[in-house]
Formats: sequence, C-alpha cells, structure tokens
Amino acid sequence: MNIAVSDWVQGQTISGEFIFGYVEQFDLEQGVVKVHVVKSDNEDSAGRIALAKAHHLRKQADWVPDEEDIRSLVDLALAAQDQAWFLELSGQLKDTAQGDSKSRKWMWNNNGSRLSHIFE
Repeated sequence: MNIAVSDWVQGQTISGEFIFGYVEQFDLEQGVVKVHVVKSDNEDSAGRIALAKAHHLRKQADWVPDEEDIRSLVDLALAAQDQAWFLELSGQLKDTAQGDSKSRKWMWNNNGSRLSHIFE
C-alpha cells in the first residue's frame, strides 16, 4: 500500500472506529499509521489522532469537501492557530454557502503545513 504522510485516507482504526482524515505519521516497521481524524462514526474522535493498521486504510484520490467538512477544517485551522488557512477556509465556506459550483481539489502545500485548493 502506498500511503504517505499528508495523504487523505479512510478506513478503520485499531479500536474499530471508522475514520476519514489525513496521515500525520507512518511507522514502516509496525505498519501503524497515525491519522488526524476529520470525520468518524465516533463524533468524539474528530480532531484527534487515531492509530490504524496500514492495511485497514484506503487512500483517497481527490476529495471535494462539503460545507460540514469545511467547517471541521475551520476548527482545525483555529486549533492550529493558522490564520492564513482559516481565512482561506472561511472564503471556501462563503463560496459553498453561495452555491459556488466550481470544482475544488485539495492538496498539501509543498511544505506540508496545510491544505490548499485548486480550481478546475
């Protein structure tokens, strides 16, 4: 499996929760992945780190966030005290609320510090 740091993944944690988030750390020897959870069937897990076996995760190619996803990312930006990311996401939230129909794809910046979007 070709999972790397900053990849968006979904799957099941070691404790059996279903999660969606991005990879923060990958232990090759143990095959354990630390995932920053954005969504989960356990609402308390959102915004936290979860452990999963690599073979229980599936890499997500392109992710187009809905309004709820963007709100979750805004919370992450606030927690990270990342003003630029917060402002970017706030603009995305405004576009979503106004029914902006442009397709968005999300990816990591070259420095791996935060998400950015591109328009098609």
